[in-house]
Amino acid sequence: MDQSALIAELEEAGRDAEATSDIVRRLAEPGADAAPGLVAALGKVSRFALWGLRDALRLIGPAGYDAAVAARARAEKVPDWWELGHVLRSFDERCIPQYTATLSHPMKDLRHQALWGLENLGEAAAGTITDVIPFLNDRDQRLQYQAEKTVRAIGAHAGPTLRAIRRDGPGHLRRHALTALALTGGRDQFDLRDRQALERLVRMKAGHDRLDSLPNHRWLAVSGAQYERLFDVMGLHDRIPCTIAMGLSAMENDVAVVTDPDGAKRTAYRVFVTPELDGWRLIYADTPLGNMSWDVDDLLDRLSAVCGQAQFFCQDEHSDSMIWSVAIDGVSHRQYWRYGDPEWRGEPMEWEQPLTDDPDYDPEDGHDPDASMETEVDFAAHSLSVDPFMVGDRTTMRGHAWLAITSPDVGHDAFAGVTRI
Repeated sequence: MDQSALIAELEEAGRDAEATSDIVRRLAEPGADAAPGLVAALGKVSRFALWGLRDALRLIGPAGYDAAVAARARAEKVPDWWELGHVLRSFDERCIPQYTATLSHPMKDLRHQALWGLENLGEAAAGTITDVIPFLNDRDQRLQYQAEKTVRAIGAHAGPTLRAIRRDGPGHLRRHALTALALTGGRDQFDLRDRQALERLVRMKAGHDRLDSLPNHRWLAVSGAQYERLFDVMGLHDRIPCTIAMGLSAMENDVAVVTDPDGAKRTAYRVFVTPELDGWRLIYADTPLGNMSWDVDDLLDRLSAVCGQAQFFCQDEHSDSMIWSVAIDGVSHRQYWRYGDPEWRGEPMEWEQPLTDDPDYDPEDGHDPDASMETEVDFAAHSLSVDPFMVGDRTTMRGHAWLAITSPDVGHDAFAGVTRI
């Protein structure tokens, strides 16, 4: 059966996985001779048939890849660029040499697809790491971001090569290798020189941190001018400078269970402290604050005793819970908790509007005597310190962020995942 008839059969097969698999195998059987026709058909078939053509080209291997590259390279703008992109990043380990060669292609989109394809191969692409890492400092942010994803996907398998570059060169790759090592983990295995170099790199990148909306589901806030002692009060260890991206990505995997030499297990958490934002430092400790591993009231009192003022904010979209709380100079000052008993504690603050001002106020509803209309966490945060969701270009930022751990002798490598820089 000729190729056109097989492609028509593929269209008719639709969601029939068994029939599709057989047709894909037959489409790929002619090998390199079949590749140009399959590539030419990519933009003319339905979505289900497209995935079949992609799989057939993948089975063909390098010749299929070369045909897709030739089709994409015919012009900067081609009608089937979307389909070709899906094909180009789908090839298996046989095409690693082709992916590596494409990293030098003059067309930016092809370089991007090659990086993406190597990301999909993960640790199997570890041998390409020296070709990938120069893109970590590419002028094009899209290529730079894709290179970071590729390095993270390759992971620790690139470690020996990267450490050898740091030690022996070549010199033009040393800086890239340091960035890659930070992306793949292994920070606790750095020697002193690389630790210092990494700190310089992070501080440099932190100076160009992009300010954008921060998570607003659960956080603490303390005065930026007096924040230093929070690390002691919260029992934090191994603090390291970090960028905002590092801190937020660390929150994605902020729990580690470690086994001590005596066999006892303990749980450690990561805590992210932002740069100073409009005079305040925000503290993210998602899991321990979420499961109340700390007594938050006691923590706020102790933080405010050394920082002047400390605040806690929490809003849960699922349960519709709202909490905001303020402690000043070591004493709880004001708190609202939608499901608390009582809901309100402490004297109203000057920015609060009394509940009695509400046109719908009914004294028979049994409200707390000190209730106000200010139950929304975002408004309370805006009035007290910083609303994370509103952080942006107009926010004044000073200093750099910190990443720390709630337990000693654990190290940052104990946590799953890798952090972005």
